[in-house]
Amino acid sequence: MGKEDGVETQSDYSALFCRPPTGGQPPAQPEHLAFLHRILRDNKPDSSPSESDSQTDNGDALSDVRSVSASLVLDDEDAELIPPENFAMVNSWLYRSSFPKKKHFSFLKTLGLRSVLTLILEDYPEQNINFLDENGITFFQYGIPGNKEPFVQIPDETITAALTTILDRRNHPMLIHCNKGKHRTGCLVGCLRKLQQWSLTMIFDEYRRFSFPKPRSMDQEFIELYPEQAVWPLVDRQWLPRWNMLVLNERLLEQKSPDEYAHEIELMRGM
Repeated sequence: MGKEDGVETQSDYSALFCRPPTGGQPPAQPEHLAFLHRILRDNKPDSSPSESDSQTDNGDALSDVRSVSASLVLDDEDAELIPPENFAMVNSWLYRSSFPKKKHFSFLKTLGLRSVLTLILEDYPEQNINFLDENGITFFQYGIPGNKEPFVQIPDETITAALTTILDRRNHPMLIHCNKGKHRTGCLVGCLRKLQQWSLTMIFDEYRRFSFPKPRSMDQEFIELYPEQAVWPLVDRQWLPRWNMLVLNERLLEQKSPDEYAHEIELMRGM
């Protein structure tokens, strides 16, 4: 571990920056998100994952992956709550969106966030840092390049580090975002879905809905080839979220030794 501006950073992943809030306690999880269901209820995509593959840990089912546009007309009681573009629930206590701006801060407060994970490479704006500090929110930065050019690739190890952070429910509720909430966020969520045993058809369907009208074939190739087994040895299993299929997959793999994990990962990378 090293330090940067008085804040510890993890040297294993040069792109990782973790900034705990400067004061106060993390907010308590909200008891319910009734307002969020009001905002989401009329925004069902044309196609969606099956209910059995998106069931949450508390028994509720997210029958689809629902996104919210900032131009959405809200109920009167929610008129001041403006979600970021491409906002959606990924799983219970995990959300995705585009880059949040000042006008979105009131909405984000209602989520009771404990952490924000960004995938951008640039420095985080001061007004966003101040918002995180004021609300006791920990900031994680895993900067990755977009898959725009043939020779610019997302590093596996950065996605693995980000997934390890996501799979620690002490960081929940959590918001993950990039600039548009489409491509880099879509890659990260796609790799998470592999850990949840989603089929590639469903994963790519979700990716394309959020990346429309410009899905990237290289993103989908990255998701397909990503060796998700690399995540399991790094996860603190006592804090693993109780998401549907995630626990089943973890139990199927938990008997494997580190050497077996390493062998499987090398095999996948050689394919």
